[in-house]
Amino acid sequence: MAMALPTHYNEAMSAEKLVLIDGHALAYRVFYGLPLESFTTKQGEPTNATYGFTRTLLDLILSDEPPKYLAVSFDLGRTFRDDLFDEYKGTREKMPDELDIQIERIKQVVAALNIPVLTLEGYEADDVLGTMAAQAKEQGVPVHIITGDRDLFQLVDKNTTIELPPGKWSKEPQIYDTAGVIKKMKVRPDQIVDYKALVGDASDNIPGVRGIGDKTAVKLLSKHDTLDEIYAHLDKQTTRTRNLLETGRESAQLSYQLAKIVTDAPITLNLAHCVTHEFELEPALDLFHTLEFRTFTRQLIEAKGDAAQEVVEAIAEEEGEKPTEPILVQTEAQLQKLVEALDKAETFAFDLETTDLDKQSGEIVGIAIAIKPPKAYYIPVGHLSTAVQTTAGQMGLFASDKKLADGQLPLQTVLDALRPAFTNPEIGKIAHNAKFDYAFLHRQGVTVAPITFDTMIAEWLTDPDSKFKGLKALARQRLRIEMTEINELIGTGKQQKSFALVPVEQAAPYAAADADVTLRLMPPLQTEITLLKLDKVLDLEMPLIPVLSSMETAGIGIDRAYFSQLSQELGERLRLLERQIHEIAGHEFNINSTQQLSDVLFKELNLPHERLRRTKSGYFSTAADVLEGLKPSDETGMVDAIITFRELGKLKSTYVDALPELINPQTGRLHTSFNQTGTVTGRIASSNPNLQNIPIRTEDGRQIRRGFVARPGWVFMAADYSQVELRILAHVSQDEALIKAFRQDQDIHRTTAATVHGVKLEEVTSEQRRFAKAVNFGLIYGMGAYRLARDSDLTLAEANDFIETYFQRFPGIQIYLDSTKAQAWEKGFVETLFGRRRYFPQLTGRNPKNNSPTTSRAEREAINHPIQGTAADIIKVAMLNLHEKLEANYRAKMLLQVHDELILEVPEEEATAVAKLVEETMSNAFKLDVPLKVEASTGHNWLELKD
Repeated sequence: MAMALPTHYNEAMSAEKLVLIDGHALAYRVFYGLPLESFTTKQGEPTNATYGFTRTLLDLILSDEPPKYLAVSFDLGRTFRDDLFDEYKGTREKMPDELDIQIERIKQVVAALNIPVLTLEGYEADDVLGTMAAQAKEQGVPVHIITGDRDLFQLVDKNTTIELPPGKWSKEPQIYDTAGVIKKMKVRPDQIVDYKALVGDASDNIPGVRGIGDKTAVKLLSKHDTLDEIYAHLDKQTTRTRNLLETGRESAQLSYQLAKIVTDAPITLNLAHCVTHEFELEPALDLFHTLEFRTFTRQLIEAKGDAAQEVVEAIAEEEGEKPTEPILVQTEAQLQKLVEALDKAETFAFDLETTDLDKQSGEIVGIAIAIKPPKAYYIPVGHLSTAVQTTAGQMGLFASDKKLADGQLPLQTVLDALRPAFTNPEIGKIAHNAKFDYAFLHRQGVTVAPITFDTMIAEWLTDPDSKFKGLKALARQRLRIEMTEINELIGTGKQQKSFALVPVEQAAPYAAADADVTLRLMPPLQTEITLLKLDKVLDLEMPLIPVLSSMETAGIGIDRAYFSQLSQELGERLRLLERQIHEIAGHEFNINSTQQLSDVLFKELNLPHERLRRTKSGYFSTAADVLEGLKPSDETGMVDAIITFRELGKLKSTYVDALPELINPQTGRLHTSFNQTGTVTGRIASSNPNLQNIPIRTEDGRQIRRGFVARPGWVFMAADYSQVELRILAHVSQDEALIKAFRQDQDIHRTTAATVHGVKLEEVTSEQRRFAKAVNFGLIYGMGAYRLARDSDLTLAEANDFIETYFQRFPGIQIYLDSTKAQAWEKGFVETLFGRRRYFPQLTGRNPKNNSPTTSRAEREAINHPIQGTAADIIKVAMLNLHEKLEANYRAKMLLQVHDELILEVPEEEATAVAKLVEETMSNAFKLDVPLKVEASTGHNWLELKD
């Protein structure tokens, strides 16, 4: 499949052209045009320049009409210009290390794509390109030069065009012919050298004539055409210009020699050598795999069609991999054969195809099972007949008289046959995003156990920032296998259909591949897990899958009538606030319009705005932090009213109105999804809806929690760890004073204040305690003196003094902070007490920038990870232990996990016993050098738990 023409490919680049690439100049251009932080491999290798350079090459060679001739030229080092002028390019900064390391990679890409490289000792790439362009012109071959350097404008003529690729501020390449150069430079291409001889070139340290600027040079050349002509007519110039030219004559002549590109260097153009050759796919795919260029890998495979597929299959064959061989199971005899194979298996991978993603109401369409690559079984159970597909379309999924397609066994028959293998404790089960498949099977009465490996979780553990947690992306990255995307089967947008409408014959290869590839991914991922000593963390995450699934299934009750009433109350308050705001302004306007609100605040009310940032549309920002800063200057009450209006509006739309709409019609409850791989710290995330983010800080926000209610005869129970992160800090820092305070069950913030201020505990004021609390928690997140001063009434000097005194009193904390940062810089990662890693490639790349915002943030996150990550691990252990005990002895259920807190729903008669069990289980989840403290509370709604 051929690629479309690149955006910069036009008539000036016909197939008969010779395309020449200025290697170093293009590398510089794309290096500064693409964000470095977005182009870094998992190993921390920068790739932004390599990526941009490769994109340019592929745009050329994979286009519908690739250029007939193509070559690249690189600089080699010292040239004749350095002999002419010792200070040539003397002002140019040293190539950034992050680019220097990529030059060799770029050359590897050029070699892998079989593109010839033209170089000449003693000459710059510009000279090689100039000479090639001149010789190509003699041979009647048009030339197109891709560069990042405007110096090459002097080569432009009827036969030669210049292209500057997109830079930081441009989205499209810029192509220059003679007219384009004149428009840009105000001189002809053949006058560029004369122009530079006059004005010089700061980037190359070409001196030019002191005092002659751009306008003067253009004016002189418009009258006298060349440098020689200008000097031949000095008597025609003004006194000042004549004196400048006479004084700078020698410099002008030198500058001319330095700026002029050689077009007759001792190198010969061999067009046959420059023909755009075919290239071997395997080296290119290998290199792209190393560089994590997944888009380019796919482009090569699509462009090369069958040839590429053969290479991909050959690579896979060398690595023991073959394309998946799907085996359809459509009869009881075939099902029995599969069951017999499962009985002999030590482990197998499984994957479900479903009608949708809703685990509470979706239906199973098919089950895929893989025992040994490359074969995988697919058992269709819910594909709809063609008649339903064509007449009822999507509605056929929900029609009471829907008809299944032929050649499918009843779902219950299949589940009964598979249940022994899926529940056999001696057979390991593998899946990708296992919680999804587990939930569907559990709802049908099949409780999968044990789940021994989840490839999505394993990838996340090896690299918490991984971009390849999806199965298709992970297969491409780890196995170099290109899998069919789901949209290729079900379509996109309005054309999208359910998987149940995909014919069995088309579904089988897709579904079987999902299970087969999951099975193949386990060995390399398990090897990496072991090498990185992450087995303990994996052993924590795997049994958590059914626990989280149970919590999702349980859901939580909400009072629909209460939310309806609250919505009306908030609506009325919003209408009153809107009226108040309009009265202050003296007219009606759209409060939600940044433009209109900005005009009211800063033009009509004339609130201070001298230091405010502007939006893209040019209006002053009205963001939340801006409004907070305006409050002291506003005597009208407008700013306070707007802040309240926004807060109430968000509460109403995001929670009060939205949550009742998410009640599952079958269960009458809200069912959140818990994501194990949604954070880099190891914390569990909640979504659809996010029930970890229900407001608590404002009174209006707290009223939303009142709407979460326990069922009749039951109560909610909340159990949270008290100051768990500070207790972990005491353990990892081994600070004696901090450990002693926790062991004596002292108020840690009061103790900190007393220690720092040198007063007795009973003498600590509430203000001193509040301040000590801010410091205690702030240090966990890498807070420094500047942040402390900003968030307090202290000057920067006072904040520095306070932190210095703090560390003198708690020296172990200082040692921990310094050693953790040092480890992050040295090893590129830090770990929790369980061994959970977080990587910081921005600290281990070549020449990382000390004290830059990027590295400072990385240092703060490195300090925090061992603490927050360990807290996340501890509560997971508690959840596992508690779930097991509840299942065995009680009807009580865990419903939610909110960071350091667990929310349960408990029958009233079990409340006392379960509270004791919860406190004991959570307190003993992990042994620190200080005690873990847990407190449980009960209430009939969520708000009562906090009250």
